Amino acid sequence: MNFQHLEYFNELAETQYMAQAAEKLGISQPTLSYAVKKLEEELGVPLFEREGRNIRLTVYGKTFKKYSEAGVQQIQEGRRLLTEMALGESGKLSIGVAEIVAHQFITDVIKEYRQTNPGYRVDFNLKRAVTSRLLEMLQAGDLDLAIVTTRPGEKIAGFDLVPVMQRKLELLLPAGHELARQRSVSLKQIESCPYLAFGEENAMAGIIADVFAKNGIHPQISSVTDDVRTLVDLVAIGEGVALLPKSKYHEAAGAIAVPVAEDTSYTISLASRGLGQETKVAQDMASFIISFCQGHGLTLA
Repeated sequence: MNFQHLEYFNELAETQYMAQAAEKLGISQPTLSYAVKKLEEELGVPLFEREGRNIRLTVYGKTFKKYSEAGVQQIQEGRRLLTEMALGESGKLSIGVAEIVAHQFITDVIKEYRQTNPGYRVDFNLKRAVTSRLLEMLQAGDLDLAIVTTRPGEKIAGFDLVPVMQRKLELLLPAGHELARQRSVSLKQIESCPYLAFGEENAMAGIIADVFAKNGIHPQISSVTDDVRTLVDLVAIGEGVALLPKSKYHEAAGAIAVPVAEDTSYTISLASRGLGQETKVAQDMASFIISFCQGHGLTLA
């Protein structure tokens, strides 16, 4: 069915005057008559009937009018939305965030994105999970972008990784711990302390294991959790010590963060299946996240 013919029909149905409708549409009367005739042939029923020089809708035309108007309106709305999507001004965006990345980080990103682009109509679907699960969801097409933890210089087959933050681990100690007063602590000094660890599925577990192995450290693991908030709270009540990403977002009464003497660097990366294949809104958000991290000094450890 010709979309333009529907537009012509709607105008003629509204005015019920051939000359007036043709003038408004900017076409000749024969062109309008031909369009209506083709539409009637396609539908198999008469849409208009003549009364002298005037025309009026038949019962078929009255019934078809409401559907034709709704259809044209929906197609026009669809065109508008596609234009906005092509410009990156509208769409749906699914973003995964690694559990180790503080909750407030992504909300700060979205808040600033809204302030920077007040007219954009972008709906967010946010998922939190460990890095391995986020990469599975990204591969399956359930996510557009994912913020994941990686080892320095790490490459993962099938994904584009853009480093957005170079971070370091710091030692979290109960406030009353004897090491809490030091300017920095060597990992050797905590070997005999109860150690609170991340579960194996958490990417941080692998990163921390690498740090321990590189420095010949054998921690005395007492408890395991995948939840950062739980780990921080366990430290605060004196259950043990832990290595956590150095972050302004990880704070708790009763816990003290102390720098580690050894190199504990790791990377937080923005992962995609290939930004060149993503929608414009996903490409723009990726650029915004990178700029946000740079602008807020988060690229520095």
